[in-house]
Amino acid sequence: MQTLFVPMAEDDLEAMLPLYNHYVRESTATFHTHEVDLETMHAMLLPDYPRFGSWKVVVDGKPSGYVVLNRYKPREAYDGCAEVTIYLDPAYPGKGIGQAALEFVEYRARERNFHSLLAVICAENTASIKLFHKQGYVECAHHHEVGKKFGRWLDVFCYEKLLE
Repeated sequence: MQTLFVPMAEDDLEAMLPLYNHYVRESTATFHTHEVDLETMHAMLLPDYPRFGSWKVVVDGKPSGYVVLNRYKPREAYDGCAEVTIYLDPAYPGKGIGQAALEFVEYRARERNFHSLLAVICAENTASIKLFHKQGYVECAHHHEVGKKFGRWLDVFCYEKLLE
């Protein structure tokens, strides 16, 4: 299986929209409770600040997800930190694509001189927790019942990794 990471472009947003909306409808991986539109995807995947970025995950020639280095907070003091987000086609679980995406985005983060990376993960998303933990991220916060989706209050874990 060949996996490539291609810089996200405006033309890619339409292909990413149904993937993300699948997670909106079917999971607690995102705390959006209603499907999003292309304008929202644009804001999520094509950040205005050039130091951050997003990449389309292409598996065997097929767009199969995305990985993002996003701004943690819109204040300059935080600009050495980025939040990592990964969404993959649910047809590819356990095939190493998530690990490859995380390794790729960490490489890009180091290239761009980031000092630390964060991941904000719903406590129910055990596959993502396991992935980030395996890559050396450590739990740095546990927020109790901060989001409500599908009629349930949900906890969120924050994981961090210092890049040296």
